[in-house]
Amino acid sequence: MRLVRLGTLPGFEDSSFATGISASGAAVCGYSSNATANQAFRWTADGGMVGLGDLPGGDESSAANFISGDGTTVVGSGDQNFANNTLQAFRWTEATGMVGLGYTQGHHDWSEAWTASADGSVVSGISLKIGSDGEAFVWTQSTGIVGLGDLPGNDNYSVGLDMTPTGSVITGGCSPASGYEAFRWTQAGGMVPLGDLPGNDHYSSGYGITDDGNTIVGVADWDGGFGGAHAFIWDTTHGMRNLQTVLETEYGLDLTGWTLLYANDISGDGRYITGQGINPDGNSEAWLVDLGGCPGDFNEDGNVNTLDVLDFLNAWVAGC
Repeated sequence: MRLVRLGTLPGFEDSSFATGISASGAAVCGYSSNATANQAFRWTADGGMVGLGDLPGGDESSAANFISGDGTTVVGSGDQNFANNTLQAFRWTEATGMVGLGYTQGHHDWSEAWTASADGSVVSGISLKIGSDGEAFVWTQSTGIVGLGDLPGNDNYSVGLDMTPTGSVITGGCSPASGYEAFRWTQAGGMVPLGDLPGNDHYSSGYGITDDGNTIVGVADWDGGFGGAHAFIWDTTHGMRNLQTVLETEYGLDLTGWTLLYANDISGDGRYITGQGINPDGNSEAWLVDLGGCPGDFNEDGNVNTLDVLDFLNAWVAGC
């Protein structure tokens, strides 16, 4: 066990921030900063930290927000013009370099890519006009950037924040007439709002989704302040529920003194959820919950058979 220092990029030595990691942990993305700008990077153990450059135009500033599961594709934003308050989503691969994804509407001048499929072939995020409207998008090589729209009603604003490995299901936030709500989008069903928890302002947003697209976690019942929020879990059977209540009543966890504010991500199999909350001492603290799996499924492949016995014996012989 060790901690690896990733370093900084030349010319951007003030600080660096890691924002995403590949499924195997072999590749990391993020950005390195100086006093006035950032540059996106991709890091590997063999190649170290490599700057991804920027899109032409604007100021020299780019940031990586996400790396695909296979580690080959990085998405984020670049071409930032601080004076005019503009920005453009990008997709980077070693073969293509950094490519701008554009905007969904002609009057938009700000877009950001927030997530991608496991192989990087599908990208989602937001395209908008600052102070005006915005919409979630999906991008593929064949279609280019396509707006997912919004639901009729409120502020004409939506954003895509996470997707399944194939990119077939996307979650994020949208603004129907009742306020701001988490959504689940599919090609067949379009954008479907997921509701909110009772309490404060009508606000929820989906942050993480399982591989099958049937479970989503995020934040709900948010009042605009740090303490006024509750983590939620949504699934196709139960709808949206308070995650803390589910953990206490269905899983028997003792969360006395805790307030789970945000559920920021969920593992592909739905077993692990992580987020942020207020601990019993009254301080902000990150948390991770393990919902458990089948005890006999040692290798966690979804089956209980002799392979689990063999894998256990091999692990026991290998030790730590």
